[in-house]
Amino acid sequence: MKLEIIIDILFDLLSKKSVTALYLSQKYGVSTRSIYRYIACLENAGVPIYTTRGKYGGFSIIDTYRLSATFMTVAEFEQTINALTSITESVPDKLLSNALNKLKAAVKNEYAELDIKSGSLIIDAGRWGDTAGYKSKLAVVTKSIDESRKLYIKYHDRNGEITERLTEPHYIVLKQGLWYVYAYCHLRKGFRFFKVGRIENAYVTNEKFVRQNIRAQDLPLEFWENGNVAERVVLKVEKRVLSDVEEWLGIENIEKIGDEYFAKATLPTDNGLVSKIMAFGDGVKVLAPAKLQKMITEAAKKILSCY
Repeated sequence: MKLEIIIDILFDLLSKKSVTALYLSQKYGVSTRSIYRYIACLENAGVPIYTTRGKYGGFSIIDTYRLSATFMTVAEFEQTINALTSITESVPDKLLSNALNKLKAAVKNEYAELDIKSGSLIIDAGRWGDTAGYKSKLAVVTKSIDESRKLYIKYHDRNGEITERLTEPHYIVLKQGLWYVYAYCHLRKGFRFFKVGRIENAYVTNEKFVRQNIRAQDLPLEFWENGNVAERVVLKVEKRVLSDVEEWLGIENIEKIGDEYFAKATLPTDNGLVSKIMAFGDGVKVLAPAKLQKMITEAAKKILSCY
């Protein structure tokens, strides 16, 4: 624990101009006396830390100090490089590409005698059978963000409505295995999440936009695509469809009680959920909420009436 805190303090010092003992003690839940001991450990290890006294004082590292590439192991370099490579292949990004090149150069300089192998992480942005088309849309969105130029999209929503929109993309978001664009929509007069898979076509216009000061950590990532309110859903799951439900909701949301399996998750109770549950046939039974049971029953009656 002590070593972990010392390493974290080092990165605090590298990322901030100055930090106080009080800030560090509150952040890591230790006494200020312990913080001074940890700072002394870093100094003994050769880290050039200087202390400024007074009201606006604190600990700082001289600006010219840099970590050696050997602070990471070869295996850590392999995985980091491979992850960045996978991401940049799916979503082209100049800053990520530059960071990747710097990491590769650091490896070459510090571990010249070693062969850095490819790692085990692969990220494929495309859907089954259409990797190229999917990646091309992500590339267009990335270009719009990089050049701060408005993006025109033709979009299909969940209700089947097709609209043409002028947008101002700010972020590309990967959530639950799906790619979204967070953009200001001129049609709706506000920021929206657009699922990349629902964009029929897109092109970057010549019209510039001023990017708003929205931090990534402030994005409303707890969203449902169609804006429905989420409810606690309880399902009884037959063993023959268990693996499919586990992939859908996650193993952590499946509970075995005796010889029976139950799934519990917070989900939007909409037509999309009804379709998903009905795709399991009699392998999944809704136990709660009653509203969702009624929706399933009505949908089943409509199907039956077709025959």
